Amino acid sequence: MNLHTKLLERETAGRPIRIGLIGAGKFGTMFLSQACRTPGMHVVGVADLNVARARDQLRSAGWEAAAYDAPSPGEALKARRTMWGRTRRH
Repeated sequence: MNLHTKLLERETAGRPIRIGLIGAGKFGTMFLSQACRTPGMHVVGVADLNVARARDQLRSAGWEAAAYDAPSPGEALKARRTMWGRTRRH
């Protein structure tokens, strides 16, 4: 059984792999462009030191605005949307 089949099974069962992405740079954006088209994956949140970049990279990766407008992690999980924001800097 391959990864695609396993992800489809998770999608069908309503148990997608939940992902939190830290960093919306080049690699993160490449991942986002695939994740929005991959059944069985749910990017719950995207965090970056530059808040605007987190939002802009979701858009540039082909995400619909309604897919990344969750106001909280709980709402993102409940509605299967994505939230974006800032990572904490210590």
